[in-house]
Amino acid sequence: MFSFSLSIFGCQMNYADAEIITASLQKIGGQKIPLSPQSDVIIVVSCGVRQGAEERIINWTQKLRQKNSAAIIILTGCLSHRVDIQERLAFTNIFFTPINRWSEQIKKLTTIFQPEITSNGSCQDDFYSIKADYSSHYRAYLPIVTGCNNFCAYCVVPYARGPEISRSPELLLAEITKLIKKGYKEIFLLGQNVNSYQGLDQKKQKWNFARLLRAINAIPGNFWIRFLSSHPKDLDQNFIETLQNCPKISRQLHLPIQSGSNRILAKMNRRYTREDYFEIIKQIRASIPNIILSTDILVGFPNESEADFQDSLTLVKKVGFEKLYALKYSPRPETAAYLYPDNVSTKTKKKRQQILDQTWQKIAEKQNQKYLNREIIILIDKIQKKADQKWIIGKNLDNKDVIGVISNKTKTPKIGQWAKIKIEQTGSLGLRGKFISAF
Repeated sequence: MFSFSLSIFGCQMNYADAEIITASLQKIGGQKIPLSPQSDVIIVVSCGVRQGAEERIINWTQKLRQKNSAAIIILTGCLSHRVDIQERLAFTNIFFTPINRWSEQIKKLTTIFQPEITSNGSCQDDFYSIKADYSSHYRAYLPIVTGCNNFCAYCVVPYARGPEISRSPELLLAEITKLIKKGYKEIFLLGQNVNSYQGLDQKKQKWNFARLLRAINAIPGNFWIRFLSSHPKDLDQNFIETLQNCPKISRQLHLPIQSGSNRILAKMNRRYTREDYFEIIKQIRASIPNIILSTDILVGFPNESEADFQDSLTLVKKVGFEKLYALKYSPRPETAAYLYPDNVSTKTKKKRQQILDQTWQKIAEKQNQKYLNREIIILIDKIQKKADQKWIIGKNLDNKDVIGVISNKTKTPKIGQWAKIKIEQTGSLGLRGKFISAF
């Protein structure tokens, strides 16, 4: 028996990876404990999307080693393959393991902690064939596509996670069916480019993402389907019709544009224009008029001019995004853009980020008014108590953040239940109302 802790940085894919790592370590006798420098094994699941995250992870890993000279520290995730990171942390005696080589690390740990079972094999070579130990009892994150083939000029994913691989539709459907029977209420499908899914079934027939969504929607049970993240170039009418006709799928679509400037989009290697994007939005809204749209925009990409930024700003206003993640460009080793001069100042990046945040929040504030006086269903994620009141916090099918107020005389519902809320206040960041019932 040995203890292990996880320190997780970055995206939901990393959290899903951590759940699989947990299951594989438990299989060889590991006992998960809250994050502690005193663990026998410490797993750091890293993110390499931006320089700031990279520095935090390096500093954090160094501190872990200083606090425990004997622990086995394993750095995995998107930084683990980089030679320069390995050199910076060389003195800390850390193991570096890309996710697609996790079985090698399990074999090493088995030799250390459970040598008597080494010959029996302890971990499948296919990382994503390992059944996850889900940290939630009502929401499951399932990677359906790993890696990426797009090679956007700013992105490390193709280098960190390798080429795109889609998981078997039969295995995914079998796992989801089990989860729904256990009472899971939300299935979250993950991929760096989730709508490029091309899974092969046992008959070697190819399934696209729309077909997979329809099959999941047809599974009996009361549950929601969400997914991240979609690429505009892989979105077609079949996909749109699937969203329109499958009631369990969230009515919120996250569709990263990254820039509203054709010049910058070309430099980014995004393989569509702003006109293409507008046409996609037109097709979506023709079928699903009330869909909630969100996006990512990268500000301060090399040589982004004020005119380029204004193209992004006008696009945001015209589309009417109700949520937007504005991220400041950060040069990333290995990527094509790393060779470009990072010549947009930090001050300008921050200003553009603030303008975009203010813009989408004004749009959301106006759009959220349509929920006023409506009763909506949310999935409860958190419960807070203070004085003579309680609050439940969750999201609805449109992915809106919702707070429901309960008096202390009312029986407190449980995290993971559905709740009905009567909306009494709206704002740019979410909705607030009166708790009616839970089920």
